[in-house]
Amino acid sequence: MTFFCPAPADPAAAAARLRGNNFDALRLVFASMVVVFHAGILSQAASLSWLHRYVSSTFAVQAFFVVSGFLVTMSFENSSSWRSYAGKRLRRIAPAYVAVVVGAALLLSLVSTLPASDYFSHRDFWRYLGFNLVLSNFSAPSLPGVFAGNTEAAVNGSLWTIKVEVAFYTFVPFMVWAIRRFGAARILGTVFCVSLAWKVGFGMLALAPGGEIYAKFAKQLPGQLAFFAGGAWAYYRTRSGHLPRGSWALIGLLTYAVSDGLLYDLLAPAAVTAVVYWAAVAGPRLPASGKYGDFSYGVYLYHFPMVQTFIALGFFGTAPHLSAFVVFMLACLMGVASWFLIEKPSLKNKPAISVLIDS
Repeated sequence: MTFFCPAPADPAAAAARLRGNNFDALRLVFASMVVVFHAGILSQAASLSWLHRYVSSTFAVQAFFVVSGFLVTMSFENSSSWRSYAGKRLRRIAPAYVAVVVGAALLLSLVSTLPASDYFSHRDFWRYLGFNLVLSNFSAPSLPGVFAGNTEAAVNGSLWTIKVEVAFYTFVPFMVWAIRRFGAARILGTVFCVSLAWKVGFGMLALAPGGEIYAKFAKQLPGQLAFFAGGAWAYYRTRSGHLPRGSWALIGLLTYAVSDGLLYDLLAPAAVTAVVYWAAVAGPRLPASGKYGDFSYGVYLYHFPMVQTFIALGFFGTAPHLSAFVVFMLACLMGVASWFLIEKPSLKNKPAISVLIDS
């Protein structure tokens, strides 16, 4: 983490920005980037190619991981016990995730090429439900007769990040225990380097013939921990009274834009951390969207099946720009509905399993 130069400590300013941060607005921006990217890349509409050419879903997802590192570490540090922390994490992520998996499985029967009786009795319907509910999305990404004519048949290609997030949640108590014992710099530096070694090592193996499986390994949990560790480091640094310099963000943005290949793998975590850290706690104040609700998770979860459905129904072929706009608006509406109908009530009312965890 020596990429970042130290700035003078100002505990009062850091505490104020920690309370009045931009995380809610940034998460909406990152979720919107993913929606726009998928509308362009999945539709394969020539007039929408600029969407995936100039908008990076990779950066957005990496930025999400940095945000998670900051906020989830802060959540654990502010929790009364690991049981309380686990209950909060479970209530935050599980209800909407279950809703999108089960909801898609049921509603997409309407666009399946199979009759309803064959669809609901099909082995792949139950495999989709079973594997996706236990976060093994890669084992059953598709539903029978659904999106078979699309460029990509997966029902929800965004869900792979959720299992990574859950793994982050599991990792945090051990990480914080080690930080309290040995110090943040030593532990987070080690995590950062090990993650880079995993990413680069499997990335190099993936270059060999038949190395596709190694490319999948490279992007799984250990390969993403460098971004999460960057966010955790940013939290501890802010808590100690420091704020990032604007020059960090500029250098990080330029580094991310011009690096490629091995250099990109090595520098991207620090570069994304620099940009997100500054934008969240030191950049100009963004609209306080969080006072209305946290809609970003729902937008992220629900948009992919919507894009796929519009493609399957031929809407992107006849009116690509209108389709992209309507999908974006529907994803936003679903994000709002999910917050008020599923996510917020779940956070207020502990389900039975959470009560057992906290007891």
